[in-house]
Amino acid sequence: MSKGCRVETRHFMLPKEGSTAEECEDALAFDAGALRFAVADGATEAFDARRWAERLALEWVGAVRAPLTAREFGAWLGEQAAWLHASWEGRTLSWYAEEKRRAGSFAAFAGLRLEAAKGRVGWRALALGDSCLVQRRGGETVAALPLSNHEEFGSTPPLAPSSESLRAAALSRLVEAEGRAEPGDTFLLATDALSAWYFEALARRPEAAEEFDSLLAASDNESLAALVRRERAALRMRDDDVAALRIRLLPA
Repeated sequence: MSKGCRVETRHFMLPKEGSTAEECEDALAFDAGALRFAVADGATEAFDARRWAERLALEWVGAVRAPLTAREFGAWLGEQAAWLHASWEGRTLSWYAEEKRRAGSFAAFAGLRLEAAKGRVGWRALALGDSCLVQRRGGETVAALPLSNHEEFGSTPPLAPSSESLRAAALSRLVEAEGRAEPGDTFLLATDALSAWYFEALARRPEAAEEFDSLLAASDNESLAALVRRERAALRMRDDDVAALRIRLLPA
């Protein structure tokens, strides 16, 4: 990454209870070499939400130039929507599915790009909806977006639409941010159910963030999966698909 820093990544996904991995509508993607990382959360009631979320995460990470402004993201979103809608042509659907297809698909999205230059590491990010980015340093939260408190989560977040008619209104609520990073910093990208639980747990017990981070950092995610299932059963976490990416900056 740079003369003084390297990147370590870990990821975790778990579908809602009773669902299979193939039914999970959350998605994540990363390219540690290109320093790009993304998560997306397909809206359950939307048409083809799983493929839309996967498309957004994979194509943003793999883009020649990852879009990081509302103007860039809007143009890029239009290209992804054109691909998605073209893939629906010729499909025979029930009247109910046809109605959903006309409305298009929706997904929350959060993307992070690290930038190394002149011995310094910076970051730029954007988010639309309630998938979140958190930067931690020395046990403290340095940045959090687009939400930073569990009380901010609601039932109707802004989402990235595949429908052109809804795009401008959605983009008006896009959050852009940038900052500096140091060796030892950890970035967390997570979809909504996990993000809301994380912020609430952190408010109750500051040490919860470090405990969660140590589980996510482990090469075996079984302990983290067990934690998620326990928190769901205790009704402290909403029973929804979860996806998380951990990006750790280490000394070279």
